[in-house]
Amino acid sequence: MHNLILNSLLYQIQTISLLRDSEKKTYSDDVKITLEQNVLNSIIYSDPYVKTVFFIKLIDWLDLPIIYLDFDLLYSGYVTAKIIPKHDKLELFQPTRDNWSDLFRSVCNYISKHRSVLILDSLNGFFSLFNDKKDVGMFVNSYIMLIAAIAKMTNSNVVVASMAKREEQGWVLSTIGRQIIDAKSMLKIQLERENSKIRMNVISSEDISYVIPIDFELR
Repeated sequence: MHNLILNSLLYQIQTISLLRDSEKKTYSDDVKITLEQNVLNSIIYSDPYVKTVFFIKLIDWLDLPIIYLDFDLLYSGYVTAKIIPKHDKLELFQPTRDNWSDLFRSVCNYISKHRSVLILDSLNGFFSLFNDKKDVGMFVNSYIMLIAAIAKMTNSNVVVASMAKREEQGWVLSTIGRQIIDAKSMLKIQLERENSKIRMNVISSEDISYVIPIDFELR
């Protein structure tokens, strides 16, 4: 009798563990498939912490080489402080006015030859870096569309993060007040925090939403 109870408990524990693994695989695969179906993806958020947690998870899930252009320096700060590990598949860069031209050429050269994922974090930081330019909106949007065109050649993906809010004229970058680039081929995804979870809402004609657990804290 004792052995039967013990075996029953072990079976229940194993079943719960398998269900959790299956659930994790399902939402991680769903997120990857959603992003990989589109060359250009816009990640919209209001909480930088939620955005950073999402990217930590996304980088862990992706199998492709990743180029991370960290304009905001938040992700880089966590890596430097050893709060999060730096993956071998990840190339992390901090764009500046001085290195941008060379860095941009290098990135374009790489993604034109290798299928990969480019993360631009964030559009707000990109605008701020070149805010003194007269036509900064056209300047930034041209770079993004050029990167997306090159990425399409190798079936690569571009993920652009934007801290923004929805207004009558569309999605507007917080503190900057400029509208997010609105290309027909771009998929918009909104991140929202729900207690210990991230809700990922795909903004399209279809009602698609994924819930991603926040199973760690950044300190």
